[in-house]
Amino acid sequence: MKRVALAEKVFDVGEYLLHLHAAGELKTEFSPDQRQAVYFPPCHQREQEFGQPYIELQGLLPGLKLDAIQGNLYCCGLAGVMGFKRDFHEASIELGGRLIGKIKEMNPQILVTDCLSCRLQFNQLLPHKVLHPVEILWEAYKAGAQGARLGAHG
Repeated sequence: MKRVALAEKVFDVGEYLLHLHAAGELKTEFSPDQRQAVYFPPCHQREQEFGQPYIELQGLLPGLKLDAIQGNLYCCGLAGVMGFKRDFHEASIELGGRLIGKIKEMNPQILVTDCLSCRLQFNQLLPHKVLHPVEILWEAYKAGAQGARLGAHG
């Protein structure tokens, strides 16, 4: 019973930030971000079925052109640490091939995912800068707050 009580109090950071936004408690003085981004919602997030809070949160960034990979047929192929094992490495790359091809076709300036395993695979197989959605929010918030301070002193 203790683990259920704990689980009911634990949230993904994206869920939490979206909850703060809905309550009017999230500061949204974001600096514009004119980049073209592709967001990959990781397999485990799709299976947990708590929605895709990072798409909504990134939608708060003025100017960000955001596309999201849709569909359950896309997987990076890393499978946790399996993709690092010698016996599974080539299969891992093959399994992720469909997703890697899709991302290359979309050709974003930045690739965004909240899965660190996917990020490792993307860094290995793609030339795009890969960020966690919270990193993008932080960049935009930090730049926006700095701009507000400079405007107040200028």
